[in-house]
Amino acid sequence: MKIEHVALYVKDLEKAKDFFVTYLNGKANNGYHNQNTNFRSYFITFEDVARLEIMIRPELVEQVKNPYRT
Repeated sequence: MKIEHVALYVKDLEKAKDFFVTYLNGKANNGYHNQNTNFRSYFITFEDVARLEIMIRPELVEQVKNPYRT
């Protein structure tokens, strides 16, 4: 089995793109922006043809995780 595309929401789209390009030799596309929803994404392509899509939506908020929640 070969995975060709994985998608991941991130907190900071530009920092995430820079990380994958700088440290993992990925190649980023010019990005996508849906002006109606303010959804943004980049596809990062790696040497073995695998692609990572990193995405952000401003209305998504990080939930505080409580390790002691019952």
